[in-house]
Amino acid sequence: MTIIKNLLLSLLILVTTTLSLGWLTGAFAGPQNALNNDRLPYYYQQNLQAHWDTWASWQRIARFSLVNQHGQEVDQTLLHHQPSFIGFFYAGCVTLCPISLEVLRELQTQTGRKKLMSPQFIMLTVTPEQDDASTMAAYAKKLKLPNDWTLLTGSSQQMQKLTASLMTDINLRTSNGEPLHGQRAFLLDARARIRGIYDASSMLEMRRMIRDYESLLQDQ
Repeated sequence: MTIIKNLLLSLLILVTTTLSLGWLTGAFAGPQNALNNDRLPYYYQQNLQAHWDTWASWQRIARFSLVNQHGQEVDQTLLHHQPSFIGFFYAGCVTLCPISLEVLRELQTQTGRKKLMSPQFIMLTVTPEQDDASTMAAYAKKLKLPNDWTLLTGSSQQMQKLTASLMTDINLRTSNGEPLHGQRAFLLDARARIRGIYDASSMLEMRRMIRDYESLLQDQ
């Protein structure tokens, strides 16, 4: 009887292991190129590789508790209502940041002309130790940013955790000490998952941003 029980237990373990491996293969693997997928991919790795598997769909950007340009506390629930475009800035930037902000502003205009549901526009400072709420408010006023945009700051540790989940290192500096934040922008779905990565300094790239945003709305 003991031998039979051991055999049944071994068989159960074998079946369970086989099923688990099969599930994991489907969850972690799957076709990983655009030719085999008609949905927007997910991004969560530093190499910016696109993924379509189940594991990738579970990845969210980091939880956060920050402050906006009005001095109000904001957390990750901000991202749970509608898709968002997230970009970077710092109030001392007078060259590349205004260009990227203008591209994103035009993107908002274009989505309005197409009568699409408006995405959220959220900008993260890469110099949180310098950009408090009043500084961000003054910067937004200076550049005439839309009133419904959200600019966020917080402690250096908080900002580093959030931007790291957006595959961006805000500690990087150029040879002259300026923040090396790039002009990258991200499209997030309403579950805080990264679905697109773009060069926010390019008006040509904006066309891809609009197409992806339309695809995301149809998918949701």
